[in-house]
Amino acid sequence: MNLFISALLSIGFYFVHIWSAGDSKLLIVLISLLPGRLFWANTDTIVPAAYLFILVFSIGYLYLIGEAVYLDFKKHAIKLPTITKAGAWTTIKSYFHAFIILYAWNSVLSIAAPSFVENNILLLSLISYFLITVLREKTIYHSKLLIGGCIALDVVMLVLTRNSITASGVLRMTQTYLLVLLVMWTTWIAGKYVYESVPTEDVKTGMILSKSTVVCFAPSRVKGLPQISYEDMRSRLTEEEAAAVRRWKDSKYGKETVVTVRKIPFASFIAVGVLLFAAYHIATTLGLWGI
Repeated sequence: MNLFISALLSIGFYFVHIWSAGDSKLLIVLISLLPGRLFWANTDTIVPAAYLFILVFSIGYLYLIGEAVYLDFKKHAIKLPTITKAGAWTTIKSYFHAFIILYAWNSVLSIAAPSFVENNILLLSLISYFLITVLREKTIYHSKLLIGGCIALDVVMLVLTRNSITASGVLRMTQTYLLVLLVMWTTWIAGKYVYESVPTEDVKTGMILSKSTVVCFAPSRVKGLPQISYEDMRSRLTEEEAAAVRRWKDSKYGKETVVTVRKIPFASFIAVGVLLFAAYHIATTLGLWGI
């Protein structure tokens, strides 16, 4: 069950283009190789690998924050978002939109399987984070029917529990607040330096070009140029496309530089996360044995 659900989550991150296929396969292989006793030390959850996923993403977030701070100091300027009245209002609406949906989702889970929720908080937090991250990019996320249904469900839950405030209910609401804040905050951190200008002649296989760069290819007659960019793992350049971009530099419409989308090295985070996870549980197990 641990390996099966972990594999589903890994493949899910690939299908929503957060991870590459190699990242997903790497984590699945590493989880299958780790001794079972390391996973089951001091935990009641049915998927103890959820701790590993949380660890991998935590390392990733720390990397993004550290990199952003480093680049700020390197450029001798702290890059802050431009705050406008319209932008602030949009952010507030986006926050409550996400909160309403996540609170409804967590409420349904707590009613349907209360004991499962209590013993698998981290797993459900991971799934909730995954859910809201994916939904934010989908048309249904902005559906009035979805948001209306979630509001109705939230109101019903608040009415039913108004005289019975429980620790699990407070935890569920706090968890939802924090998850939404985490999604929005990390999205902003990741986007601070998401684009990078590189010499056209240095374009290599696996790079991801920005949408603005790909638009510049439209009038060119150079064959093999990419025609569209989603700015995620779907749009990594093939060897033929990278060669075509380098040829494009010397064409009529060519430019000396192109804008690429910087990739997050999840493979490195996965490797470090697995090592830390294994080291912690080995130390814990040895401690239980009195060694």
